[in-house]
Amino acid sequence: MEEQRKNIQIRERAGLEEARLNQDFIDFVTKWSTPLLLLIALGVGGNYLYQQYTRKQNERLAAAFEQLAAAAAVANPSPDSLRQVALDFEGVGSVAELARLKAGDAYMRAVMRGVKPGSEISPEGAVKNISDELTPEDRETFLKMAEDQYRAVADATKGAASKELMYVGALFGLAAVAESRGNAADAKQIYEQIRSVTVNVPGLNDFSVIAAKRIDDLPKVIAMGKLPSKATLPKPLKEDEVPAMPLNVPDAPAGPALMGPSGPPAPAPEAGAPAGAPAGAPKPVDAPVTAPPSAPK
Repeated sequence: MEEQRKNIQIRERAGLEEARLNQDFIDFVTKWSTPLLLLIALGVGGNYLYQQYTRKQNERLAAAFEQLAAAAAVANPSPDSLRQVALDFEGVGSVAELARLKAGDAYMRAVMRGVKPGSEISPEGAVKNISDELTPEDRETFLKMAEDQYRAVADATKGAASKELMYVGALFGLAAVAESRGNAADAKQIYEQIRSVTVNVPGLNDFSVIAAKRIDDLPKVIAMGKLPSKATLPKPLKEDEVPAMPLNVPDAPAGPALMGPSGPPAPAPEAGAPAGAPAGAPKPVDAPVTAPPSAPK
């Protein structure tokens, strides 16, 4: 009997302990179920939003590169279109920096060719519209625009990891602007800056060699840049604008008429005039015939 009573007490205590644990669990769930559900919901929702954000960013990045490729794929890209791409996709990858570099290159290409971007060029290399030729004022304006684009890229990429190539490219562009202005001191300073950031750097050391070679060639480059451009030459005189008569014109007069106005026609040679005598020359007078001396008788 005593043994049975002990077993009954043990089972009762176990039941009470189990009931107490169940009640503690119920109280815990009742107290923390709502916050836990909120945390779980926030985690799931945050993950969904992050995935949506990543997808949209990838789509925007793809669209940015597509527009950049479309603006730069033509033979003579418009710098205005490239600048607009940079403004529309500022902060999207490196699209803005790449677009500004290409815009600066387009301005410099126009300066070197002496015509505005998008100008129609004949197969012979002549500008179809004379107003598309750059004036000295247009040239300086384009140089300033190119400098602004290169400067923006240099400021945005200086010291940035994985953007060293764009930084060096922007510095080369600034040096080209200085050369085009005939400013050898500024160009040399920029080339020295390129050497300082690329020398003995893996993958960039070749640029230091190019910069050093460019410094050595600066006097020759500046001298060539001072040659007069077509826009600075004086306009031709009125008589120079009339082309000379080509020699293969079917109706062109032959002989002396090509060398200038001719005089009145020469009279025909008279009868009896010696051959080779000039036309209109007086007829020579016959010399008197003298009798030979008579023989001695």
